[in-house]
Amino acid sequence: MTTLRAERVTLGYGRRPVVHDVSLDITEGGVGLIGESGSGKTTLARAFLGLLSPMSGNIWYGDQNLKKADLRAFRKDVQPVFQAEALDPRMRVGRSIAEALPRAARARVAELLEQVGLDPELAGRRPHQLSGGQRQRVVIARALAVGPRLLILDEPTSALDVTVQARILDLLASLETERLLITHNLAVVERLCRTSHVLFAGRVVESGPTSQLLANPAHPYTRALRDAVPRLGGAPPEATGRTEAVPAATGCPFRLRCPLAVPGCEQAPAPRDVAGRQVACHRAEDVLSA
Repeated sequence: MTTLRAERVTLGYGRRPVVHDVSLDITEGGVGLIGESGSGKTTLARAFLGLLSPMSGNIWYGDQNLKKADLRAFRKDVQPVFQAEALDPRMRVGRSIAEALPRAARARVAELLEQVGLDPELAGRRPHQLSGGQRQRVVIARALAVGPRLLILDEPTSALDVTVQARILDLLASLETERLLITHNLAVVERLCRTSHVLFAGRVVESGPTSQLLANPAHPYTRALRDAVPRLGGAPPEATGRTEAVPAATGCPFRLRCPLAVPGCEQAPAPRDVAGRQVACHRAEDVLSA
């Protein structure tokens, strides 16, 4: 059973929508939300956590509308994993993890620390006494304390060096939980997510199996994200289109930055099936053959 599902969800702050008509399921194998800063990834994650109510559309928790769901069961099933800075600097590690546990189960703190590869003796330390990688593992241990079915991870490795990132990714890949991963790091998505959704200006522009989506993008924005990743020994990546252009207010939102834009792009593209994925682009076939 799908743990969480968005059905034509529009989200905003005040009266201004910032996420538009998004539908997606969080399914087994991991789901990635990819996009640059400001694309709406974290806003959508807030809605999945019940922290932001849709302006229109619905978030479903199993077969229940999240607005009417049993929040005690929901908080046990769905846990966020924020960046390491989310830890309370005044609170010792053990107490931070034990907050979510009933008093009788607090001996589990040592087990949880061991599960994420940390020495149980670290329970007596405060966050500033740990490395960045250790703090991130504590955040994961705290999320695992209640035995969730789904982890919602918001850039969990962005502040870590490459070696520590690899350890955190190994840990996340080994966990028997569903996951929604919010990131701009394509390598992380490729490692942890079977399917992915690419957001631009609050709209899903491409969705499908992560391996296909990254190997041969069908939307020019997805291709631009992939081609912007530096490669060892290669030439520096070149900017694609006008990277300074703001999203278009009408038609295709990416058209002012798109190197393939034509007059027809002034009409908003509807998502359609192209090469086994959903793509909102009039020229998806041209992108695939480029």
